[in-house]
Amino acid sequence: MADLERDIQEDFINIVTKDNKKEISSKYKVYQKLVYYRYEEIIKNSFLEFKKYISEKELENSIKKFLKEPCTTEFVWQIANDYRKFVKKNRLFHDRKYLYELLYFDWIEIELAMQEYKIEELKEFHYENIYKLSNSARLKKFNYDILNANIEKKEENFAIIYYDFKDDEVKYRQINPVIFYLLRKIDKTKNIQSHLLELCFENDIEFQEAKDVLFEPLNELFHNRIFESR
Repeated sequence: MADLERDIQEDFINIVTKDNKKEISSKYKVYQKLVYYRYEEIIKNSFLEFKKYISEKELENSIKKFLKEPCTTEFVWQIANDYRKFVKKNRLFHDRKYLYELLYFDWIEIELAMQEYKIEELKEFHYENIYKLSNSARLKKFNYDILNANIEKKEENFAIIYYDFKDDEVKYRQINPVIFYLLRKIDKTKNIQSHLLELCFENDIEFQEAKDVLFEPLNELFHNRIFESR
């Protein structure tokens, strides 16, 4: 990828340093096409689910608009995230808001897969310990039924997206709202039991019952490295 980017840049420099205006105009169009095809390749390969639900013409128009904006990254693989943000910011598919969630769905898999991780030795899960969400996991509330591939249906889905180190792949797991909001609460100042107590008080949930019911799923999530010790 880096070689192709360098070749395109060199071609562009050669074009703009030419004296013949007609030649510049002609070659600049070639350069524009090269850049477009490069971005199209990145976006199509990044957003596999998203592209199933829009037409080729819609995709082409969105990429052409995106090309007018400067990228915020020097890394080719992160161009996809710039495109995702651009589409949402400019409300390009605001009549189909589920497309924004599909863009996130596709992008987060790339982000988690491309990161480098430091794997620490696992200990036992205890409510009395202080934890934090791992950098190999993301919490997401979808407003459409994305996880069950019924994307146009407006229905809340609470999910954990995480890198599974055993299978060496990114996975999506639907979770209940209590676990979602509990993991979103955890920070460096309190143990997870204190956060659960607060959540139960805020939502009129019986604390001891919640603690007993949630132990096994939280223990499993901990051993899947969705959250980790401070």
